[in-house]
Amino acid sequence: MATQTAESIKLPCKSSETDRHPFVCSKLYKFFSLTLDMFFVAGADGYWKQMNPMCSTILGFTAKEFQSQPWIEWIHPDDRQSTLEHLQNLTYCTDTISFENRYRCQDGSYKWLLWHVTQCPHQHFIYAVARDNTQRKQAEAAQRESEERFRLLVEGVNDYAIIMLDPLGQIVSWNTGAERLKQYRASEAIGRHVSCFYSSNAIESSQPEAVLSLAAHHGSFEEEGWQMRKDGSQFFANVVTTALRAEDGQLRGFARVTRDITERKLAREALKKANDELEQRVAERTAELIQLNKLLQQEIAQHQLTEAALKAETQHATSLLQELQQTQTQLIQTEKMSSLGQLVAGVAHEINNPVSFIYGNIDYALCYLQDLMRLVELYTLHYPQPPDEIKAQIAAIDLNFLMTDMPKLLTSMKVGANRIRQVVLSLQNFLKAEQAEMKPADLHEGIDSTLMILQQCLKASVEHPEIKVIKEYGNLPRVDCYAGQINQVFFNLITNAIDVLKTSNPVKDIPCQIKISTEVREIPAEKGETGYQKTIPHAVIQISDNGPGMSKEVSRRLFDPFFTTKPVGKGTGLGLSISYQIIVEKHGGQLTCTSEPGKGSKFSITIPINRFTN
Repeated sequence: MATQTAESIKLPCKSSETDRHPFVCSKLYKFFSLTLDMFFVAGADGYWKQMNPMCSTILGFTAKEFQSQPWIEWIHPDDRQSTLEHLQNLTYCTDTISFENRYRCQDGSYKWLLWHVTQCPHQHFIYAVARDNTQRKQAEAAQRESEERFRLLVEGVNDYAIIMLDPLGQIVSWNTGAERLKQYRASEAIGRHVSCFYSSNAIESSQPEAVLSLAAHHGSFEEEGWQMRKDGSQFFANVVTTALRAEDGQLRGFARVTRDITERKLAREALKKANDELEQRVAERTAELIQLNKLLQQEIAQHQLTEAALKAETQHATSLLQELQQTQTQLIQTEKMSSLGQLVAGVAHEINNPVSFIYGNIDYALCYLQDLMRLVELYTLHYPQPPDEIKAQIAAIDLNFLMTDMPKLLTSMKVGANRIRQVVLSLQNFLKAEQAEMKPADLHEGIDSTLMILQQCLKASVEHPEIKVIKEYGNLPRVDCYAGQINQVFFNLITNAIDVLKTSNPVKDIPCQIKISTEVREIPAEKGETGYQKTIPHAVIQISDNGPGMSKEVSRRLFDPFFTTKPVGKGTGLGLSISYQIIVEKHGGQLTCTSEPGKGSKFSITIPINRFTN
């Protein structure tokens, strides 16, 4: 379209008065300046005469720039002709007319403006109010594009029948997949009710209406069943009906997606048939084997009367014996751990008897030796010049060294025997857990016995420094428990702490340490029927280390069976799981762990002190 000049634009006007300023009232001008819409006033010469500040705010031009060229020049070239045609209507009526066009902005872009234009019957001016309608136009264009993409997507699906229904169940869209699956063209299906694809029995039972009602109530509904094609053939279909609602919740219709799952159903039925046949064959074969087994037993009974049958039975018995021995070996291995405690307890008892005998006689031997040494000293005092043979023997045995070292030797033997007694006592205390009933036990004694057994692991070596144990025992009474199982928990937790400290890189000048503390804590119990909540005394044992700590992911899985952070072959992942069962299930307590990377780990054991009086 050729650019129109100001002289070629003739605005319709019912007055031939000379141009004059349209706003002479200050109050009207103030309102004109405050409105949020754009307000333009055009003269008969095709130029803007006045505009409010919002015009510059929205479009970016100054008032002087607006007035520098005809207003038609600001309009998009494709919209100028339609704009002039709309303005011609002002010749025939005095009402306001409305239209849309694109208006140029200062940055060169265009905005969609909604115009409301009227003509003053007594002046030579046209008044126009414009509102920025760009966002609505863009939203409408985006919606149209989205609907078009969805339509193309649905129509391009060939494997599924996708049907759109209105709220009453009438078909409003029909894709190519529906044409392929149901053999109806879109022109044959659109406008019909969805019930036309149901059997007569389903229609009589109001199944189509029920499906739509359930989909509207629950959001969607899935069904499976046989459906008919146009040629009368059937196919087994999976149908999902989904309710479509507007933003205000109003029901807009339904979307139905139909899949042909005939092959899957036939395969499922064939698999079921094959499974039934297999079960029948297995049952028949089992009956045959039972019958054969009975016959075999009869033959064995008959052959037992003869020597040949005895030899055959002996060979068979030998084979069975070998299998039995293998089974027994497996059972022995399974029961080894449960009987190990009793075995070690017995061995410890047998060791304790001779050690006690040795320990008790060392004092007597030391007294006898001291008497003999005093006798030798008296002989030396009264017979300072012994015969040459005695002098030679004294020199040979180094009598002075013997007199000095022999008491030390016996004292060392006593210390060693006492050490053996302490180890045996610790083993007995540690392994008394195999008791059949719960009894009051000294938990401090169990902890000390565990530390005695693990003493060698705590000592310094070439590979790792010494691990110090800090004990902060409280005034802990005897606790009703299975002492051996509790000792097993102590052993698992302390062993884990030792392994962590051994495998971690120690911080310089910070010794590796394990801290063990005990206390009595009152813990609220569940409220009874009266609503009164009492407290129950619990023994709390905390075992912590200053190792590297654990992440939250590891802490969450710490008590899962077979979970371990140790290398393959170094741990089974059952120690903490078994400990958790012992504390929680066997003693009604709690076993928790708090740990952070770089801040070590702390395990807390909480068990009731008096299980029989709570």
